[in-house]
Amino acid sequence: MPTKKPSKKPHILVVEDEPALREMYAAWLEAEKYQVSTAEDGVVGIDHIMHQQPDLVLLDIMLPKKDGFEVLAEVRRNPKTRDLPVIILSSLDKDYEQKQGINLGAEHYLVKTDISPELLYQTINQVLKQ
Repeated sequence: MPTKKPSKKPHILVVEDEPALREMYAAWLEAEKYQVSTAEDGVVGIDHIMHQQPDLVLLDIMLPKKDGFEVLAEVRRNPKTRDLPVIILSSLDKDYEQKQGINLGAEHYLVKTDISPELLYQTINQVLKQ
């Protein structure tokens, strides 16, 4: 009888410039056994996306060097990354920013002040099942 390989948890890239938040999100995800990598700005985020090929990206909007909207637009323009699931996790909670994020192709737009580990896990699981 063939042995069943353990299913590996998805690789999630956290693109967040604030070190404390970046570490907190990574710790939450690692506690759920996700593979996690992080990037501190939009340029490093794009580099990680292209070379590490994560299964999902958590993306802040207000980033140095290249903001999250620019990162998302670049991801969607590239045929190699066009279908990569992206969840925006931002402190910007105006309708304009949320609509822009969704229009650029984000699967979800979460506001940092409303986030909890449970909401984050639920959203990630929902997006990965699509």
